[in-house]
Amino acid sequence: MSVNMLLILFFLNCSLAHADQLLIYIEDTQPYAYAKNSNTPTPIADFVKTIAIRAGYQPEIRPLSWIGIMHLVNGSQPVIFFPVARTPFREDKYIWLGGLAHVRGYYLYKKKDRIDIQINKLEDAKEYRIGVIEDDAREQFLKSKNFKASNNGGLINISDNNEGIRLLSVGRLDLLPLSQDNFDHNCATFCQDFVTTINLGLELDLQLGANKATSKDVVDRLRNAYTSLQKDGTRQRMLGNN
Repeated sequence: MSVNMLLILFFLNCSLAHADQLLIYIEDTQPYAYAKNSNTPTPIADFVKTIAIRAGYQPEIRPLSWIGIMHLVNGSQPVIFFPVARTPFREDKYIWLGGLAHVRGYYLYKKKDRIDIQINKLEDAKEYRIGVIEDDAREQFLKSKNFKASNNGGLINISDNNEGIRLLSVGRLDLLPLSQDNFDHNCATFCQDFVTTINLGLELDLQLGANKATSKDVVDRLRNAYTSLQKDGTRQRMLGNN
């Protein structure tokens, strides 16, 4: 190895050693945190790490449940997190740092043998028990369509998609809103027992976000890094056309 290359590696290692630490939370679920049936980080996770490094940080990507992330985000400390759907309800609640994926094809799933559940339009689903994660974009969407929790049915809070799939499989839920990606990556044992009903017509733009407690300096550095990675083609190489 040449002397020049050794010097480059030395200064690069020195830069990383002295870089600011940055903790970033990722929703601990597939297909976002890990590739299917493995502990391999997904392209989205790798890209967010690349954004932080380009911004001059030494990042730590830490998986956490969505409910756990929301607890932190609504606190007084700065929080960087992803993927978070940019919805009208959230537009002014968070700081948006850059798009990561566009997800379409959300359906209401039911058990195949529940022939008593017949849904031709969204309104028909209001009489059934539907599992939703608190503060999730799917819950917000259904609430915007006047879905509510009730003693006889309606919206029922679950901790995550895996719990929803389990409760649906044992008959404690009637319906579960999932994207095709959610379904493919989270449903292993019970997949053959579920079928789609209606398409919700929901599309979500998933982004890297920050809460309002995050400093302007951190926000500017991450936004500038994201723009730089867009311009030099890194984003497309890592994420494709998502």
